[in-house]
Amino acid sequence: MKKTLIFAATAAIAGVMITGCGSSKPVAQAKGATVVQSNICEQMQEEKPATRAVGKGTHFKEQTAKNIAETQARAQFARALSSKIKTATSEETLGYDLYSGDAASGSAVTDQGAKQNDLVQSIANEAVSNTIVIKTYKELLPNNQYNVWVCLEYQAGVAEIASSVAKKVQQRIPDEQKMKMNFEFDQYRKRVEAELEKSQQGE
Repeated sequence: MKKTLIFAATAAIAGVMITGCGSSKPVAQAKGATVVQSNICEQMQEEKPATRAVGKGTHFKEQTAKNIAETQARAQFARALSSKIKTATSEETLGYDLYSGDAASGSAVTDQGAKQNDLVQSIANEAVSNTIVIKTYKELLPNNQYNVWVCLEYQAGVAEIASSVAKKVQQRIPDEQKMKMNFEFDQYRKRVEAELEKSQQGE
């Protein structure tokens, strides 16, 4: 009888410890605390947060769930990137946020905040179009729905993102204004890159 109880207890503990390969599920608990293990897609994103994003989709059709996951991942990437661009663009020593509208309106725009947001979002969306899915994980739920995670990556790296952003901002500034502002492409590019690097360092 004692051996049966010991075996049953061991089996129960093993059941808590085992998780599906890559799935986000509770693992061993201590004193009521729940520890959640991230799946492989989430783990890969955490390795390179400045150039990767993860998304999750749930649907009865596997492909639809994957499409939802990809949409979420790209939206996450765009939000994170736009935040970094906005910080770099509004740096006081640069002043390039004045050119948040199109080249014709320039600094004369009255709704500068909205225009800046539009520019930042536009640039971020363009960067997202250069990402590819590098990992997919799926699981079938008891109700026959699929949970699908995807991890996507901007494969060219942080330096290329920063260079692309700087070029887009440079294109928005009329030539005559570039001279007045003494637009420093490399300075701005380095500023954007520095903001992105903070993500890699967990800041």
